[in-house]
Amino acid sequence: MAGKVFFRKSTICKLLFITLTLVTNAKAEDALAKFGDVIPVLGQDFVDGLALDLFSPRNRTLVVTNNSSPLPGTFVSGTTGEGFVNLSKYSWVVKLNETADDLIAKIELPYDPVALAGQGVQVANTYVGKLAKDKKSWVISETQRNVHMTENKTRIIKMTSLDGEYMLLGRKSEDTSNIFVQYGQGATRTVNITGGAERIQEAEFVDGLRFRVQSAKSFALNADIPFGLNDKAIPEHAVPLNSFAWVINSTASPGDGLSVDVHFPVNKEMVEEKTRGHEEGHLNLLVARRDLKAPATAAFEPLKKQEYSKAKRLVEVRGMAAVDGQYVLLVSKKKYLEVTCGQGGNAQSCPGRNGTSASAGAASQARESELDGAQVTSQPAIVVSVASLSTAWGMNLVVSCVFSMGVSLVVFML
Repeated sequence: MAGKVFFRKSTICKLLFITLTLVTNAKAEDALAKFGDVIPVLGQDFVDGLALDLFSPRNRTLVVTNNSSPLPGTFVSGTTGEGFVNLSKYSWVVKLNETADDLIAKIELPYDPVALAGQGVQVANTYVGKLAKDKKSWVISETQRNVHMTENKTRIIKMTSLDGEYMLLGRKSEDTSNIFVQYGQGATRTVNITGGAERIQEAEFVDGLRFRVQSAKSFALNADIPFGLNDKAIPEHAVPLNSFAWVINSTASPGDGLSVDVHFPVNKEMVEEKTRGHEEGHLNLLVARRDLKAPATAAFEPLKKQEYSKAKRLVEVRGMAAVDGQYVLLVSKKKYLEVTCGQGGNAQSCPGRNGTSASAGAASQARESELDGAQVTSQPAIVVSVASLSTAWGMNLVVSCVFSMGVSLVVFML
């Protein structure tokens, strides 16, 4: 009996070995997919519907937690429009075991169409926002956004990393995708900023004039573009890039804790026209301002903290504590700018530049032909073209002079 039992055990062991070998071989063969095969690719689906799909060149682990007290959905950057709200009661925080910027990934969040309708949000106006590094806004990337209506999910695609905090957002508006504000007055042409210290909102007008706003209190903002600039308002030897000024008015007050960055769009064709016959690397593009209710002949004065980006075709003015005023873009070849009037920021005290010995038309023609004059500013400013700084020593010297004199340095990359 014992021999028979042993024989049966041996036979069973052999059969198991053969079976395991066949299964292993079958799995090895299955690992090599053939053209036309349907191959399941599993993502990480969570109980609330969050899904992460990713490809990683190396083994990694991640943990997802939720934050029950996230930043309100009102504060959004990276896209335009207003009326953003939270569509979820909490946010999702994704943390990998190591920094990973080599992923191919997407993140998707589910939405309830019935609940959206009750909140006045269209399915096409759902977004996944990622908390900005400064934690002041939810960042939305229109180029990475995808709404999958058949599955009731909104996604961020084309991601190379996943670390961060995410929120399902909606926008209460009839329009979808990017929303641009029109110039003029009235409710449909007004930007409404929600108050929130250390929180950011953005708005963009139809020509690309864009505002990035932090304000402790709520306010409304409008802009217009009246055509026609008086030659007496333009500094000598400077040329206005456009034939209009941006006129910005708001209900903000000085004590509102306002900090605004403004992107002024640059017309490439107008730059080429105004700089024809001159080396662009030795010319400066800068934003100048005067008071909102200044007379037509009041001089425009260059702003501090501005930078021209040739690649983006815009001039960025940063950290404005007040936004009301009239603004123009100027082209100038002059690097050193001194003020002889308008001390204390009173541009209206500056006399007209070209009205004494020549007509306005002759003065304008002279500026067009020379392009080597000055700007007017309430404080001395040095505007340096990078092309003029041939050595690192030269840059250090200029910077040392700037700080020792207490004036501002504006560098333009042309």
